[in-house]
Amino acid sequence: MQAPPSPLDFSRPISTLVYGSTKTIHDEITRMPFAGRLVRGELSKEEYVFYAMTLYRIYSTLEKGLDAHSTNPVLAPTYRPALLSRASRLSEDIACLLDTTMDDWPSHPLYQSLLTSPPEAVRDYVAYLEKLTSSKDSMNHSRLLAHAYGRYMGDLSGGQVVKTKICKAYDLPNSGAGASFYDFGVLHGGSGTEEYASHAELLRIKAWYRQGMNEGVGNNRLLKEIIIQEAVTALKFNKRLIESASEHAPVSGDLAPTKKSRRAQESSYAVPGLVAITTAIALAHFVLVVGGFGARSSGGKFGLHCIVPWMRGNP
Repeated sequence: MQAPPSPLDFSRPISTLVYGSTKTIHDEITRMPFAGRLVRGELSKEEYVFYAMTLYRIYSTLEKGLDAHSTNPVLAPTYRPALLSRASRLSEDIACLLDTTMDDWPSHPLYQSLLTSPPEAVRDYVAYLEKLTSSKDSMNHSRLLAHAYGRYMGDLSGGQVVKTKICKAYDLPNSGAGASFYDFGVLHGGSGTEEYASHAELLRIKAWYRQGMNEGVGNNRLLKEIIIQEAVTALKFNKRLIESASEHAPVSGDLAPTKKSRRAQESSYAVPGLVAITTAIALAHFVLVVGGFGARSSGGKFGLHCIVPWMRGNP
């Protein structure tokens, strides 16, 4: 597929060309009311959860495509799922915000509605990414780079501002479940997940990603034109997602999960667990006393303290 002619200087690296070519639409997105409320931490919890569910649909689809074509020479230099993948982190966050488990939250009515009757913007973007992934043309697989660039670079940049605001708005810890979508590991860690990236480390990750883009695309003019065109397309899709979230997200309502919350599950275990522990201690004490073992018997080598590790499940 031929891209239309452009006056751009194609001697420049693709990361520079994409940045310049997408600035206008990027600025349009930042001026959208919903985006502004997101960055300021003004979304209701219901609105944010809906938006996170929408992103989960997009990232799940995109990252399946990146996984499927990880050896594509255009995608390979920036393929590092342990460092970049966001879908699993979004799942963890949604479970936390709904006070349920990662296995149970997909049954929530709000997410089920995204699956059965998705907003047009979500449906179209998912279908488009799936079409690129299933294409027989490797050039279409290469287009996924532009979509990954738009998402990951945004998460590494403005996403960090969003993280600060939502942690405050929803009383979340600065790292971990609830806002882990915005957490990145260190670039040169064993798996990319051992530590939380500092601001300086985030800058290194972005520089590494740009370098990987430049390496993957090289000096192929046609490929540069296609990736630039695709980067604009990606941001147009994302602009529609934000418009859709503004129109379809519930402003307020019941976010209670359809199954027991984590707290409810923990509460249901608490009383039986306490009864079991109390019974075990009483039984252990009875056995020790009747058996003639005092607290200091056998030279202090056997007593109630020997029972405690057993109750904890330790050898």
